[in-house]
Amino acid sequence: MAKGKTKEGKTGQAQRGDRRDLEAFSLLVLGLAVLLGAAVYFGANLAGQLGSLLQRLLLGNLGYLSWLLPPWVAVLGFWLLLGKPMGGFLRASLLGLAGGLLTLPLAAHADPFLGGTLGTQFHALLTSGLGGLGLALPLLALSLVADLALQKRPGFLLGQGLRRVVLAGRRLLRAYRLSQRASRLLREVRALAERYPEHKALTALQDELLRFQRQPSDEEGLRGLDKLLSDFCAERARELASKLATEVKPIPARLERLAAALAAPLPGEGLAQALEEQRAALVLEVGALLERSQNLARQAERATRALKGPITAPGLLEALESHRQRLLEWQKTEELLQDLERRADGWLRWAEWAGAAPKEAHPAGLRALLERGLGGEPPAFEVATARAPTTPEPALDFDFIFPEPEKVETPRSAPKAEAPKNPPQAPRQTTALRLPSLELLDPPEPPRHDPKALELITRRQAELINTTLAHHGVEARVVGWSRGPTVTRFELEPAPGEKISRVQNLHNDLALALAAGSVRIEAPIPGKSVIGLEVPNAERELVRYSEAIQSAAFARSKDILPMVLGKSIDGEVWVRDLAKMPHLLIAGSTGSGKSVAVNTLITSLLFKYLPTELRFLMIDPKMVELTPYEGIPHLVRPVVTNPADAAGVLLGAVAHMERRYKMMSQVGARNLEQFNQKMRAAGEPTLPYLVIVIDELADLMITAPKEVEQAILRLAQMARATGMHLILATQRPSVDILTSLIKVNIPARMAFAVSSGFDSRTILDTYGAERLVGQGDMLFHQPGLPKPVRLQGPFLSETEVHRIAEFLREQSFEDTFVAQYGPDFEGPLNLGGGGGGETGEIDFGDPLLKKAAEIVIEEGYASVSRLQRRLSVGHARAGKLVDALEAMGIVGPHQGSKPREVLITRDQLAEYFGGK
Repeated sequence: MAKGKTKEGKTGQAQRGDRRDLEAFSLLVLGLAVLLGAAVYFGANLAGQLGSLLQRLLLGNLGYLSWLLPPWVAVLGFWLLLGKPMGGFLRASLLGLAGGLLTLPLAAHADPFLGGTLGTQFHALLTSGLGGLGLALPLLALSLVADLALQKRPGFLLGQGLRRVVLAGRRLLRAYRLSQRASRLLREVRALAERYPEHKALTALQDELLRFQRQPSDEEGLRGLDKLLSDFCAERARELASKLATEVKPIPARLERLAAALAAPLPGEGLAQALEEQRAALVLEVGALLERSQNLARQAERATRALKGPITAPGLLEALESHRQRLLEWQKTEELLQDLERRADGWLRWAEWAGAAPKEAHPAGLRALLERGLGGEPPAFEVATARAPTTPEPALDFDFIFPEPEKVETPRSAPKAEAPKNPPQAPRQTTALRLPSLELLDPPEPPRHDPKALELITRRQAELINTTLAHHGVEARVVGWSRGPTVTRFELEPAPGEKISRVQNLHNDLALALAAGSVRIEAPIPGKSVIGLEVPNAERELVRYSEAIQSAAFARSKDILPMVLGKSIDGEVWVRDLAKMPHLLIAGSTGSGKSVAVNTLITSLLFKYLPTELRFLMIDPKMVELTPYEGIPHLVRPVVTNPADAAGVLLGAVAHMERRYKMMSQVGARNLEQFNQKMRAAGEPTLPYLVIVIDELADLMITAPKEVEQAILRLAQMARATGMHLILATQRPSVDILTSLIKVNIPARMAFAVSSGFDSRTILDTYGAERLVGQGDMLFHQPGLPKPVRLQGPFLSETEVHRIAEFLREQSFEDTFVAQYGPDFEGPLNLGGGGGGETGEIDFGDPLLKKAAEIVIEEGYASVSRLQRRLSVGHARAGKLVDALEAMGIVGPHQGSKPREVLITRDQLAEYFGGK
């Protein structure tokens, strides 16, 4: 027992001795730590020469690791002093030492002093063969040391680091790409904002893109902004496409008509040769200008197709710039064309002068042409006039070519007078057929108002419209306007999502704000994505008929039956082909301008066609509107003024139509153009176009509604192919006058101001005419137009109509058409007093008999067609008068191709009619 205790005591003493030894060693280590710290951190200043030596030795070899050595030795000393286990400390110390040694070449790469000699040599060893990549080896080894320290598998931290680097790189790349996309969109939005400063949506979109560019978030947000920009571009592309639809000017058609007018060469020498050289130069200019305009039209067509697909902001900006450039090119082309047309008109004037002037005048004309050019006036010349022959031989009097049937001589009721001793008087000189000239018309009206003042008034009206719309909470504003002769059309652009009906419901409020009697809203304007607001002008412009008929649209029209309708709000003179309509219905209240419009339509055709090419059948129950045309050579019979006779005349027109169909069938022609072509080829007479004008339709429908409606329907359905066309006018647009059958078969309508929307629907099948302002303000519609077009009809005064009619009445020709087909259009004759007896009987009570005798003595020859026009009677009545004059011995019998001879003088006329 004592022995065991002694053994334990010895063990405890030994442990206490070891403890004291360890404490002494730890104190020694702590002292070493202090020495090393003084030497490394302070050098000779605190540790003397030994410290300086240690500093150089440690810093020179270990670099920055020498700064870590004193703390590590101090920690080791405390660790020993506390008696802690050394296993973990040694492991951590070894791993720390390995990590420190691996960082020495990296520190030496930054600063050789930090790496020391050891680090510098290690750095040189790594970079000598691998360059900068050699420094990756210490980093790789350092990650393995860290894996050991954290007790992870080798390469764990390296994999985690690489994965984090890749993810961070992806995030940075994605943010960079989003920022670049946002920058691109921002540039596009800024460019669009310069072109569309009125769109506030672009400003808001620009602010959103700036915020996104500063803090790029998710891609969905940027995609939404991109979608907004794409929608804006698509909407603007549709607007631009509608503008492109109206960009192309009718220049190619004008050039083609000009080329056709200059197509025929002018053979000859001298003046003719000079004119031919001018013509060739003009033709070359026409060809070059035509190619230029066609190229612009093709560019516009390609641009329109491109705008129908997806469009980007750069594409939209490019299309806008191209559109602007093309508009400038169109303007230049229009200016060149106007100059070319002026010179072409001058050439045509010179060519006409060269054909009419005698050869002796050509040298003077050549000198004038060389001095003044095509714009100068040709010199005047004198034409030697021959004395009229005693026996006239009218070149166009076909009564002498086609003799009248032989008549059996019967006893006369009055004895035939002896042949006069004195020879008959020389016939009066008559005028050959020719078209009316512009001198018969009043000149166009000069502008009466200052354009700047009108522009200022229009701008104020636009501001009032914007204010009124905003006051009623309607998001729309004026983006443009067009001033016409009667109304100004403002173009309203509604905001996205704004209903058109809200704008339409404000027409009364807008009229009140503008102090206008009424306004008309067209929603939308065809070809544009805007609403049209038509406001009557306080100062209307008078559109003279001479202005319209001198326009290029009419002067160079290639239509078959061109008619001047009026002037549009855009300033375009509308000329449309009656042959394509093919019939026209005109309706409007009293004073609306309907009658003037009928006159302009008739005179449009009179300015284009001679009576050998176009004829009229006029029915005027009011005996006012169409009677000024009485006696013109274009009439197939006198103007019908009795409503009771009108039904028979219309049925006669139906019979004539059927007669034309039979004639066309015999030669295998499908229409009048083919028939006349075959007739000209065979040397046979052709058939003229026939236009039937009725003013007023209501009077006929009241007198004989069934017969008139049946005749009109028959003509409307079948007459087009035969060259016969209807123009019907009425001031009572009620359903019993304009029946559904008539409206269905006459699709072209011209509506003037009416009193109610019901009347407007009766005429046009839509509202609008009740808001017209009268005096020629009209809505015109025909198949092919999406909506009725508002026009201002030209003004043709009664004086001008009388001048034109008088000019035509002075012309003379033998009317073979009336001679052959006139009976087709005869209604019931009312000759009175038994004047319609058998051949050879003379009715001395006929009031026209003496007048007919005076006319034939004045003319110097007897002509059935001439009496028909001079006396305003039918063909049958005029023929009976000629027979009566022959029976009285005033004119001779028909002598084949020779004219009927006048057998008495004016002085002898009293012997036949006494004191009458």
